[in-house]
Amino acid sequence: MPSRIPYVPLPRLHRPRGTRTFSYHLDCVSAAGAINSKTGHLLKNECQVSRRNFPRPSRCGHSSTRAAMVVSQRTCRAWSATTTIVLVLVSFVASGARAHGKGSFAIAVKKQARAVPGTGRRLLSKADAIPIHAYGDRLLNEYGAGHEFSLTITLAGGQEFDLIMDTGSPITYLPCLGCSPELCGYHEHQYYDWRMSTDFRVLNASTSAADAAFCDAMPVAHEVGEVSNVSGVCFFEIGYLDGSKGGGYMVEDVVTVGDELSPANMTFGCGGMKRADGSFDRQDGMAGFSRGNTAFHTQLAKAGVIDAHVFGFCSEGSGTDTAMLSLGRYNFGHDLAPLSYTRMLGDDYLAVRTMSWKLGESTIAGSSNVVTILDSGTTLVLLPSVMFQDFMTQLTAQVTANHSEVEVVVDEDTQERCFISETTVLTASVVREWFPKLTITYDPDIKLTLPAENYLYSHPVIPHTYCVGIEESEDETILLGQQTLRNTFVEYDLENDRVGLVVAQCENLRKKFAPDTPHNRWRFVAIVFILMFTACVIGGVSLFLYVKFGSRKPFKYQVFDVDLLDAEIEMGDVANT
Repeated sequence: MPSRIPYVPLPRLHRPRGTRTFSYHLDCVSAAGAINSKTGHLLKNECQVSRRNFPRPSRCGHSSTRAAMVVSQRTCRAWSATTTIVLVLVSFVASGARAHGKGSFAIAVKKQARAVPGTGRRLLSKADAIPIHAYGDRLLNEYGAGHEFSLTITLAGGQEFDLIMDTGSPITYLPCLGCSPELCGYHEHQYYDWRMSTDFRVLNASTSAADAAFCDAMPVAHEVGEVSNVSGVCFFEIGYLDGSKGGGYMVEDVVTVGDELSPANMTFGCGGMKRADGSFDRQDGMAGFSRGNTAFHTQLAKAGVIDAHVFGFCSEGSGTDTAMLSLGRYNFGHDLAPLSYTRMLGDDYLAVRTMSWKLGESTIAGSSNVVTILDSGTTLVLLPSVMFQDFMTQLTAQVTANHSEVEVVVDEDTQERCFISETTVLTASVVREWFPKLTITYDPDIKLTLPAENYLYSHPVIPHTYCVGIEESEDETILLGQQTLRNTFVEYDLENDRVGLVVAQCENLRKKFAPDTPHNRWRFVAIVFILMFTACVIGGVSLFLYVKFGSRKPFKYQVFDVDLLDAEIEMGDVANT
């Protein structure tokens, strides 16, 4: 028979407003020594508790025991604090978020800048990887320069200009307001309106010793003259191998390139370039990346905008119109294999020394110890006469020996030698399989093994026809253009007079490090917070549904361990039931 537990009075505690008092009836099965006769405390027992007047849970919930109630309140406070923090962070992130094309996502975050000593400028980074584009995805097209890549720069008022990124040219120039169309021509954008800039000025060698020194040190033809009744103006003139000529006068203004680097005061030319036939390029001008005080990278390094006098270039394979330019000592991590360095030659060009060319297993005659100019502004490759003749002989012999259906034809317009098959359609995969690989060895022993697309290009008109992107030169040097620089990362380290080379998948590098959307180091953080917020919402809804519906089981009695009973709850008379 259940024993009657004596009434145990407890001190009345102050209860917060809004709480309710409960009374419990306990039915306990006694055992020997189960009740202390002096204190009336339960020592060993199991009790059935019937709840009366069970309250509706408040927002944070109540429990029938003090321990459970404390845990519940602490859980509620922690949940509320967490939710508040997540909501605030997500609101901050979402307020600056904006979508960019092609399914990408970026965050509009104010740049946390740090000072550049001595310049007063502020910047986010001192190295950047930038996507650059060509007008057309073929090596030769209606613009005549399918793989001459354009670097987009921004001047005052957000005016943008596409400049040919040329490692064979030492000077940067573009058409400015006031230039005659006969000299500056017609291009992708209008002429630069320098009236929108408060920093624009024309170099004057008559009034400024610094301007006179800069003009005298220019690596191109120059002279001091007069323009618009202003004397002391520094004029320049430059010629190119294809017969094109450029000219203008030197100015200074603030230039912005990329989305990670700070703007820089740069000296460039207001002028234009005209082809030998009198026509003009679609690109607005030239970005000179060769040697000298006028070079684009030289001025960025001198201004402290990039962390080192270093830049890199990676041109993608055939059928693409994109490449990547890195400025400063950019870290690609494990995504780029270690570079092999060769010595940079001379002071006028970005040149290295070639030790040999091998086509398949055959070494090309005349390819030993040849000075090689790396020229991103040249589309094809120019070889010395002996080397060119042997290359064509070896290529024709090796291909026709294994595939007699392949014919060699001469394009009447370009005079290029092309390959066509009578029975098999020449696709990119077939060409890669049928044509031998080209192995170039640079000083001292740097070997780059390149596929056939590094010396062949798809004919711009005739389908499934591949032409040799190599021409004969009267010089005894190799001019290595975009044809053979495909899928090769080239780092120009001007600080150490060396060039680093490695075969790379340039498209993969560009997509990861230089996407067409602006860089944003907060993108990952934003995605994490969005996922956290989503998880919190789902978890919160699930918890609410569980508490609301899943935990309410129909019962009249519940069994509690005695140790969990709330010692501060007033217990009424306990009667046998």
